[in-house]
Amino acid sequence: MVSKDEYPRDIQGALDTFRREAEQIIGPDSPFVKSLTQKKPPDCIYHYTNDAGLRGILESGKFWLTDIRSLNDPSELKHGFKIAISELKKMVEGGSPASESFANDLKFVSKQIRRSTDLFRAADFFVCSFSLSDNDLGQWRAYADDGRGFALEFETAALETESAPDSFDLTYDDEKLAAIDRQIIAKILPFTQIPNFKDAFSVEFMTYATNAAIYFKHTAYENEKEYRFLETFSVDAKPKVELRYRPYSVIRYRTFDWRSVAPGALKRILIGPAANKSEATLFAKDCLNLFHPDSTNVQIDYSLIPYRVV
Repeated sequence: MVSKDEYPRDIQGALDTFRREAEQIIGPDSPFVKSLTQKKPPDCIYHYTNDAGLRGILESGKFWLTDIRSLNDPSELKHGFKIAISELKKMVEGGSPASESFANDLKFVSKQIRRSTDLFRAADFFVCSFSLSDNDLGQWRAYADDGRGFALEFETAALETESAPDSFDLTYDDEKLAAIDRQIIAKILPFTQIPNFKDAFSVEFMTYATNAAIYFKHTAYENEKEYRFLETFSVDAKPKVELRYRPYSVIRYRTFDWRSVAPGALKRILIGPAANKSEATLFAKDCLNLFHPDSTNVQIDYSLIPYRVV
């Protein structure tokens, strides 16, 4: 990314102004974000996973917060960008050639979201997902080995210490996201008349569009009742990251050491509806005994959903 000192003075001044105004719309101290992060937390949250995930969480005592660009479901970001670009196109229609060109270029850039780590060099976002629902068939199938895995129940208040990432439940409201995007667009459009503004402002706009999208999900996923932990880092920060690998992908992630701050936060392990109950129970007990010394009060239950893997 071009450093601050390398931009011409007029562009740098405009960038600083836009950032201040955008932070008031979707920054951590904005009214919308504070309405989520300062809300009373739910009593418990649930993390769906397979057998390897259960062992890893108990053995390490850590959660993985994944780079937002590497989430298992890329449609999540694409949905947010689609709304942002759609609102931008509407607001520049009939306007200056410079603003229309800006919108057309961003439409192309947004399609590359999954193919480049350079698109959002102005910020880093890392997330870990939980659910408010402990026994949702869709999540058993999608995130817990097609119903053969586990759902771990954690006491939310115990996890949300001062050292924990920000946390909030997702919003399933496309119009509310569009309204936030319109506010961001209204702040950036006056600067489209500055010569050679495009490179600097395209990164800034997509960064704040990403920031807005992080708090939302398509209404089709509303049954998941997602509760999210989020860490955000500005371009000036250099977060320590670790790497893991999927086919043809390098995944950046950070860890949250939940056991060191809240060893008693784990309350229950729910076994999936398609699991072999005796084998899964023995495995869960072995993992607790081997890796989680504070396991005496951890309950093991079974999902009663009538679901079997064919």
